[in-house]
Parts: sequence; structure tokens; C-alpha cells
Amino acid sequence: MPKIFIVPNLERHHPPVRRERRNVFSDETNLFLLRILQGKNDLPDALNKDFSLPRDLQLELAAAIRQRLLPWFWSVSLHAFLLLLLAFWFLKVPRFEPLDIFSGMANIPFPLAAPFHAPPGGAEGNAPSGDTAESDSPTPTENAEDVGVSQTEPTHRSPGLNFSGRNPDLRGAMFGSGSGDGGGGGGGTDEAVLAGLRWLASVQDPDGSWRFSSKKFSQSAATRLEDANAATAMALIAFQGYGVTPDTRHPLLIEFALPVRKGWDWLLRQQHPDGGFYTPSANRNHRFYTHGFCTIALCELLAMTDDETLREPAQRAVDYCVRHQSVRRGGWRYLPDRFSEQSDVSVTGWIVLALKSGQAAGLTVPLETYNEVMKFLDSMMIDTPKGANQYKYREDEPEPRIAMTAEALFCRILLGWKRNDPQLTAGVRLILGTPPSFVEQYRRDVYYWFFATQTLYHYGGNEWQTWNSLMREQLIHHQERGGAESGSWNPNPNRPGLVRDQWGAQYGRLYTTCMSLYILEVYYRHLRIFPEVP
Repeated sequence: MPKIFIVPNLERHHPPVRRERRNVFSDETNLFLLRILQGKNDLPDALNKDFSLPRDLQLELAAAIRQRLLPWFWSVSLHAFLLLLLAFWFLKVPRFEPLDIFSGMANIPFPLAAPFHAPPGGAEGNAPSGDTAESDSPTPTENAEDVGVSQTEPTHRSPGLNFSGRNPDLRGAMFGSGSGDGGGGGGGTDEAVLAGLRWLASVQDPDGSWRFSSKKFSQSAATRLEDANAATAMALIAFQGYGVTPDTRHPLLIEFALPVRKGWDWLLRQQHPDGGFYTPSANRNHRFYTHGFCTIALCELLAMTDDETLREPAQRAVDYCVRHQSVRRGGWRYLPDRFSEQSDVSVTGWIVLALKSGQAAGLTVPLETYNEVMKFLDSMMIDTPKGANQYKYREDEPEPRIAMTAEALFCRILLGWKRNDPQLTAGVRLILGTPPSFVEQYRRDVYYWFFATQTLYHYGGNEWQTWNSLMREQLIHHQERGGAESGSWNPNPNRPGLVRDQWGAQYGRLYTTCMSLYILEVYYRHLRIFPEVP
């Protein structure tokens, strides 16, 4: 039986090492390992430059050292390799991401190549009037240096939003019948809006919030998609679009004052010190959509009430948007990251509306922020055989999307395009070629309808009248008329011939109802940016 050597004091808690089961290092390696242990735990004094140690003892010492050190070596190596894999997984950017809340990213077919011909008689080309276009540059923001934007003169004129049409005493005149700033309301529109707001009030939670996945109504969203901040802001925007504020005393609005007051008591408590509105536990892809909706609601309320207690939180919310604009792309994405290589038209559109709402309330927005948005939209615009001025969702997608075209055109109007811009005209014709429908797959998309309605309302003329007559009649016709859901819109009706809403089927009845109300409030939500076309 082979002789076994034990290294003194080196492996006290381990069984003796059997030499024949060990790989043998080279002599040079053995000597190096022995020198490391010189002076350790009663090793022989012979461990010096001129030592002479029996070969067997050298091998046993080397084996013992390996028994102690090699497990550590392999453990460190394995963990380092796993950390590198995790880092690569988190840092890589997928080419295609799952679509998420309110993104309106359905693959909707574009209209056929044949252009839409509007009824004759529409006037061409009216620039924004001096009353609606802003002539004074906003005051530079205090944190302009922090966000890395300059206060240079913009390359475009940026018209403002006007909320004065929400005065309930003016609503009758705002509806009109085809003339005036509203142009085309009536026909049961006001009754439909009131019914929708009453339904919203009935499904509010006791704490003042609203939920997409509430058990108070059918066809709600999945719990995993819940984001109470976004749901509450969307409901408040619907009430405010009708002119309701927390302290309203107008007899036409007072029934909604308490729900709005409770909603704001809850939502204002959700703002973080950095100005952001977000729920850390919510879906990460909702984050900037949520902040955009909350900022719109807050800035609208400030503009409608001039309540100075709202100015500071509203400015912080606006600053949060500015601070996280991508310095590389010029837009916004799901998460706050000013160094992101990605921006998309969907999130960017809501943030632009938030910033313009803040500007209308007297808040400061750096002019360079708008300039960078225009550059981003330029990069998203593509020409195809079907027409010019179509927009894709983000840079790495080859095809345009009709919802993004409608959203981008609304941003262009807010950022200064004139009515007679040929690219705006081409985009309007594309929208008219994809009319709203509750019975055609990919045509029922309340997200797309909202931005198309906003664009065509401000554009005016025969194009607006054509779209409005279709949109208004279909929304009113398909509103729930009886039962607990009366006043709402079913996102996924179980009736022959009707199709589900493109995103309402995921985000539920509350989402679909709020977006539908925004559309029916268009006549007085904002005064028209372009003068009325005769």
C-alpha cells in the first residue's frame, strides 16, 4: 500500500491526502507554492532559497495547497462568469419589444393607394393667427443647465393651447353645427358625455382613485396591468375636459365636484420628490405614459383654476419630462433615461401634450426641448408609395403606422406647423383614408381615433366635418345604454359583427371610456389652433 504523508498543521480538518489521486504540478510550480507558505504553521525551516525537501513531501504540500485554493479559484471564476452573463442580458437592447399600455402600436393596414377626395369647397392654407400663436419666448427654466439644454430661439413658432372653451356657459356655442370654433357637436353628444362621466363617478374607489382592473365593472384590465396613477389621471382628464374642477359651483357641473376633489386629494400624494408620477411596482413600460397623463391632468387643472398651490408640483412634473428627454434621440421612451438610444412617437406624443399644457398654464419649458422633438419627428417621418409624411413607431421599424401618423401630426400642429403645410395636408388625407369602424378588424382603435380627431379638429374644413360625422355618430351609437355599465364603452363586446378595441381589450372598460370621452369633448376641450375655415 502506498505511503501517505500528512502536511503538519495545514489540513487539520481534512482527511489525509492520497498522493496517487492527485495531479502532479511541475517542479517549478511546486517550488512557487512552497515559497508562498514559507513561515506558515510550523513548516520546516528548510523552506528557503536553498532548501532541499524530499520529492514526496513536495508533492503532498502542493496537493494540500490545491485542496485549499482551487475550490476558491473555481468558485470565483464561476460567479464572475455568471455576473458577466447577467450584465450582458440587462444591457442588450432587443430589436422588438412587447407593446404596452396606451402605445397604440397595432399593425393597422394603411389605406389603399387611391387618395381620399374631400368634398369640394375647402379653403387652402391659413397660417395661425396672431391671437393663437405665441410671440413671447418663455422664461428660461431654473434647471436648464442641469438638463443640458440651451435657451436658443426656436426654429418654429409654437402655438399654445387655450382652455377657455371649457366654460360650461359657452358650451352651447362651442358645439355649433359646422361653424364657429367647435363645429359639428350636438346630436346627443352632450348627453353621451354626461352619461360617461356619471359612470366614471360610480366606479371610483373610496380612497379617491380609479383602477383599470376594478371589480366594480366588467371587462376590466388584468391585475398585472394595473396602474392606479394612470387610471386616476385619465379619469380626471375626462372630468376636466368637461370643465369640472374640485371647487366648481356651477349647477351643470357640481355633481362631479366631489369625485374630482377626492381624485386630486389622492393623486397629488403620489408625486415623488423628483417630480415624477410613477408606481415602482407597476409595469415598467407604463412609467412615462403614467407620468405624461398625470402631468397633463395637473397642468390642465392649474390652467383652469390658476391655483398657485398647484404651480410648484406642476413645474416639477414638467421639469421631470424635460430632464429625461433623450439627448441622443430627442424624444421619450418607457423609462426615464436621458442617454437612451431609443425614443418612440407614442410616448413622445403624450409628453408633448403635457409640456404644451404646462406652457398654457404659465410654466416654463425650454425652447430647445421643442426643437429636439421636431428633429426626432423628422427622423421618424418616411415616404412610401402610399403617400408622404407617414410616421413609424420608432427608428428600427421599417413600416409606418397610421396611429403614429395621427399622433405625430398633432404634435406638429402643437409645435408650429401651419395649416397650408403640404406635409400636413398629405397626412390628413391618409387619416381620412382610414375611417373609424366598430366592425372592421384593426380599424377599431380608440387610441388612433383620439389623435386623428385632435388633428382633424384643429385642421378644420371639410376634412374635419367628414371625420367628425363618422366618429361622433359611431361613438354615440355604441355607448352602453342600460344596466350597471350605462354610459361606458365596452372594449370587447360579445355581439356578432362587433370587434374588440385594439388596446381596450387589454386595458379594459375604464381606458376605452376615458378615451371615448376625450373624443366627444373635442369641441370645447381646446380652442382651435387654426382659424375656422369658411
